[in-house]
Formats: sequence, structure tokens, C-alpha cells
Amino acid sequence: MFLFFGGKGGVGKTTCAAARAIAEAARGTRVLVVSTDPAHSLGDALRKKLTSRPTAVALTPRLYALELDARRAFARWLREHRRPLGDILEQGTWLDREDVEELLDLSIPGIDELVGLLEITRLARSGLADLIVVDTAPTGHTLRLLASPETVGAVANVLDALHEEHRLIRDQLARVGRPEASDRLIDLLAEQAREMAAHLHDSRRTRVHWVTLPEELSVYEASDAVSALARSGLHVEAIIVNRVLPDGGPCPLCDRRRSLENAVIKQIARGIARGREVRVVPAEIREPAGVKALAKIGRALAAPALKHGGADLRARPRGSDSLVLSLSKDEHTIGPEALDAFKGAKLLFFGGKGGVGKTTVAAAAALRFASADATRRVLLMSTDPAHSLGDVFAAKVGDSPRPIAGGPRNLLVQELDAARAWATRRAAVEAAVDDLVAALGSGGMSPTRTRLSELIDLAPPGVDELFGVLSVFEARAEHDVIVIDTAPTGHALRLLAMPDVVRDWAQALLRVLLKYRALVRPGQLAAELVDMSRSTRELRLALRNRQDSRFIVVTRPAEVPGAETSRLLRRLRSLHLAVPAIVANALTLAPGRCRSCRATASAERHHLMALARAFGGPVIIQTPLSAPPPRGTKALTRWGARWIADMAHR
Repeated sequence: MFLFFGGKGGVGKTTCAAARAIAEAARGTRVLVVSTDPAHSLGDALRKKLTSRPTAVALTPRLYALELDARRAFARWLREHRRPLGDILEQGTWLDREDVEELLDLSIPGIDELVGLLEITRLARSGLADLIVVDTAPTGHTLRLLASPETVGAVANVLDALHEEHRLIRDQLARVGRPEASDRLIDLLAEQAREMAAHLHDSRRTRVHWVTLPEELSVYEASDAVSALARSGLHVEAIIVNRVLPDGGPCPLCDRRRSLENAVIKQIARGIARGREVRVVPAEIREPAGVKALAKIGRALAAPALKHGGADLRARPRGSDSLVLSLSKDEHTIGPEALDAFKGAKLLFFGGKGGVGKTTVAAAAALRFASADATRRVLLMSTDPAHSLGDVFAAKVGDSPRPIAGGPRNLLVQELDAARAWATRRAAVEAAVDDLVAALGSGGMSPTRTRLSELIDLAPPGVDELFGVLSVFEARAEHDVIVIDTAPTGHALRLLAMPDVVRDWAQALLRVLLKYRALVRPGQLAAELVDMSRSTRELRLALRNRQDSRFIVVTRPAEVPGAETSRLLRRLRSLHLAVPAIVANALTLAPGRCRSCRATASAERHHLMALARAFGGPVIIQTPLSAPPPRGTKALTRWGARWIADMAHR
């Protein structure tokens, strides 16, 4: 059986997945816990070095863990099926084997995710485990993973269409009716896609638990995700409300936070929790890591679910619902517009582990930039498939840049519709392909053998998001500053690497056209591919321009986010991107009176000092905890004015 743990980045999916796996193993179940997040943190949570092979976890012989390497799994799949796949492309288009081999080195949509799911299933069937607990990537990537069977089914249809003419010639002229390896591959892909879709949609074999925090923004995304899964035929069995403040002694700060959390939990009970189990996991002063600490969380997850008739999931705590900023009056604060790390930037990325507050930080910074200079044209854009800019601004935000009510008129906000951006570019390419096919048909060559348009369906995954960014980048003359709220780490890194991948893909197709220019006149198709290659090259060069483009890493001072931040910084440096600042977000800078509150502040200071020692280069900016998190232009502007930075780095 599969048990998926999903949720917005940073809500504690990894912690909950690992904890539940430990609890089930303690009961005697053979369990394999798997991370499918490209930016793995399962090993950090377990404090165990993990690879793509099952590793036994200490304290129990019944628990194994692994961090799935989707690229490696795809490479293994390709090695096994390369020849028949190449035959399909060679026989179904006018590409020769050399052309085909070059294209095969690029990933195929949905295959890596499906292969990952199949690999997990294979391990289950080997007798290693009875229960597979899956720690997924943040929301957008999870929805893509669970939709991969349908994506691969569509790819199988494309390959079948490409293979049709060869099959007809073979069956009718050569009178050979036996299936070839190519036929078997197409049938295998279609069958595996159908079987995996059936497995995922069978509630007896697949269950989904959705993790959220007792915060409005987290619940909004959870509601959208649960609805999207329901539309796909997947049922979310349980809602886990993680990191809920436990009862404690009187404390002005914590009492207010408990009151706000109580209101959100009631909102969950009246909304997405109906018809589902609800489990509440208390917050820990130190982020739980290691088997012993996770076992405690596991017991809470394995306990009987709460009743959720609608009124009292928790007792009403003391305090009011008013906004509190935990910042002492004597702290010296500064807005982001005054920091050298931001000055002069034309392309500014905010990224990090899911749930660290990237969207809130990016929104506050963009508001401050626009307010500081009314002549500066600022665009704030989200590239996260699970957008939350609209939630942060408490306003409707769409794919077209538009001002925000109450915000400066020189600030435009946009939530990128990646599918629409790719569809626009694709339509131009397909129109050029149609012209080329018509020309070939009139010249006596069979149009069926020129189905280059089918190859567009095999474009590298992530190409949609890249063309969304390109659509803005190509219009950069309209904006002085473009602020980009990225998806969580793994997704963001893929986007930053995409210019090279897409440029290689476009140039491979262009080389094919030039190779056959004696047969066809490339015309408009070549022009489209040249434009695609040029645009991605310019974006790549812009990203590496340290004066114009900068990446601001957002993190929280805790063990697991800190480990992922370290890996992210190393990867950004390998991509030659400028990282002038790290934002340590939502710090308890002025703790209340209770022991828990002060212990939390002490733990945060410890992690902050470790962060400063490890990465002495970037400026470390501290932002204050806000209860509730700032929402709307006024709250974001006030909060953005209360950031703290080393004054020597202004």
C-alpha cells in the first residue's frame, strides 16, 4: 500500500512521513519510507545518510528508507528501452539515427516520475515492505507526480502515432504481423500508465494524508490541492495540522498565537476536514530530527483521530486575535530597498526550502522597492505551480500583470500560467511545422513521415515554466525590476537549469532542419527555433550577470532548513549565480515571558550563528515573527520596514 504525505513546502511533510513510518515499523509492519522531492531532506530528518537504494534505519529491522533519484531511474529506463524508442522516432519521422540519439538524451515528460513510482512498486513486490510511505515534494510537484500516469499515457499515444506508418507498411507490404520491440514498448508504457493510475485511484491501495499548518496561507493552499486531487479522482483521507502550539503558562505572544491557531483549526474543521480524519501534532521547541525524536511525533500521528463536528477541535486559549510583531523597540531596523544586496538588481529571485516564507519576503521586498521610488517600474511574478501571491496580498492575482488594490501604481503582480505561456509558443512552432509538412507533401514526400509536431509533445519537462519566464524576460524593457517568487528548492533549481536544456533541445531540432535543407526549406520553423535558442541563451547570460541578476536565499534557523540551505547555496554557486544575501525569516526576536517562547528564541539564535559561520559571504537579514503572518499591502509594507541587517553591509 502507498501512503503519500503531501502539503505546502515547509509544513513538515518529511517529519510527518518519517514519524509515521517509524510508528508503523514499531507496530511490526515492514515499512519503506521514500522521498520523491528533488531537494531531499528525509536523510536530514532521520539523521541518516541515504541513497537511491534502501537503507536500514537504526532501532528497528523493519524500517528502510531511500531518497529517489528520478534522473538516475530515468537513465536506467532509457538504457533498457533506448533501441526500440529510437526505432520509433527514426521510423516515424525523417530523422536519422544520429539525430534521434541526440534527442533521446533529453528527458521525456512524465517518464521520470512514473519510473520512480514503478521503482517504488518493484521494491514493494520484492517483499521488502508491506507499506510504502512517500514523502513528496511541495504541492505543485506532488500534483505532477500523481498525474504522471496520465502524462505517460499521452506520450504512449504520441509514440503510437509516430509508429503507425511503419506498422502499416510492415503488416501490409512485408506481411509480417508479429509485434516488434517498438510495439512492445508502446504497449508496455500504456499498460504501466493504466496500472499505476488504477493503483493510485484505488483507496484500498493508495491513501493520501495532507499536512498543513494552523496558518491561513497554508490552509488556502491545502484547500486548493485537496480540490485538485479530488478532481483527479484521488481522495485525501486525513488532514494533519502540524506544529500547533501546546498549552503553556501565560505569555502575551504565545497566547495570541494560540488564539489565532484555534481560529484556523476551526476553519479547517468547517472546510477541508469534513469527511476526513484530523490529527493535530504539537510544536516542538527544537525541530524533531533523529529516530527517537520522530517516534514521539509518530505516536501522535498513530493516535485516534480527532472528532471534527465543527466546533471545538481544541479548547479556546487565552488572548486576542490582534496582530503582534515580536520585535523589541530598541532593535535597529531597515527596509530592503536600503540594502546594497538589492540595489541595482534588475532580476531578483527569492527562493529556498518550501514553507520558509519566500512569497511573503518577495512580496514585502517588491512593495518596498516600488514605494521607495515612484518612477521605478516593478513586476512581482510567481513561478510556483502552487501560487500563493494572491493569498499573501489578500487579492485576486492572475496571469496578466496588474496593480494590487492599495499598493503603489508602479507595482504590477502576476501569477505565471506556465501552461498558457507554453501553449502560445507551441502554437507558433506547430503553425510553422504545418507549413513545412504542406511543402513536403507537395514535393512528393509523405506528410506522415514529417510529423515533427509529435516531437514537441516530447519536449523536456519544465519547458512550460521556462517559456513563462521568457515571456516576461523578453519584455523586460517594460520593467526596471523583476522580482521572482520561485517554487521550492528542487523545482526552482530545475527552472534555473532549463535555459541550457531547452537551448540544447531547440538547437538539436534546428540542426536536423539544416541537415535536410536540400530536401526542405526550413523557413518559419527554423526562425521559431532560432528565436527560441536566442531567447534561452540571453536568459542564461542574464542569470549569470552578477550586477543585474541576484538570488536571495530565504531560510529559517532550524536544522532541516539549514541543511537544505547549504545544498542550495552550493548548487547556486555551481550555476555561477550571485547570492548576496540570506534572509533568516520569522525569528522570535523579542520572546514573551513563557519558557517555551524563550527556549525557541535561544534555539533560533544558535542556528543563526551557525548559519553566519558557515556562509560568511552573504549578508544575513533577519525578519521578525509576525502573528499572524503579514497579509495585505499595509501589513506587508510595515513588516518589510522592520528587517534587521548588518549595518556594515548596507
